[in-house]
Formats: sequence, C-alpha cells, structure tokens
Amino acid sequence: MITLARTYRFAAAHTLRSPHLSGAENARVYGKCAHPAGHGHDYHLEFQLRAPRLTDDVVVGHGWLDQLVARVIAPRFDRRDLNQTFGEDFITTGENLAVAAHRLLAPHLPDGVALTVRLVETEKNSFAFHGQ
Repeated sequence: MITLARTYRFAAAHTLRSPHLSGAENARVYGKCAHPAGHGHDYHLEFQLRAPRLTDDVVVGHGWLDQLVARVIAPRFDRRDLNQTFGEDFITTGENLAVAAHRLLAPHLPDGVALTVRLVETEKNSFAFHGQ
C-alpha cells in the first residue's frame, strides 16, 4: 500500500449545539463552544488516499485532487457558517465534520483508493475518520 496525504486549510465559523437540548444542556455538553454567537477556526483538512498500486507512478494526480477538493469540499467548508451549511440537526463537532468530508469526497475517488480524513481543529484537537 502507498499513501498520499494532502492538506488543505479553510476558515469557518460554527456553534456547537443540539436542537434537542436546552441552552443549559448545550452549555454543559459543549462548554464555551455552545455560545450562541459562535466562534471560528482555521481548520486543516487532510485527505489520506491509499492504494495497493500506483497509476502513472502516483496514487492520484495532485492537481486532480486539488480540483476535486475545490469543487466538492471548499464550497461547503471554506468561509462558511458550518451550522448553516450542514443544517440544524447536524452538530458541527470535529468528529462529525471529518465524517462529512469523507462522505463528500469518497464517491469521487477511483476504484481501489481508500480514504482517511483527518481534521485538525486546534493545536490540541484533531479527528480522523477511516470510512468504516
């Protein structure tokens, strides 16, 4: 297996809140991140593509991947309010955002290429989803 890892940066705002919890319960579960005014991050989103063999000496073309991310990921993540992008029932935790990015990108990958998404939210918080 060979892995290509490519990282993209995007800025976005969000508020951690569940519509099924009261304000006090949201504050208890999500702490200061539940503040109604929201907050933002400079996220790093890394896509790790694994393949058992190379095509044209690469897992996938870097330019091809850049264009795919620009078309499929950036419009939903970059300079957005993630709560508006993903809807009221979607809780914009790093875990859920990593899963969402995986679900958006994976259908566009060539057969036989496996995907792991790693989302870095802060210096202390990162999340990875392997697609299983």
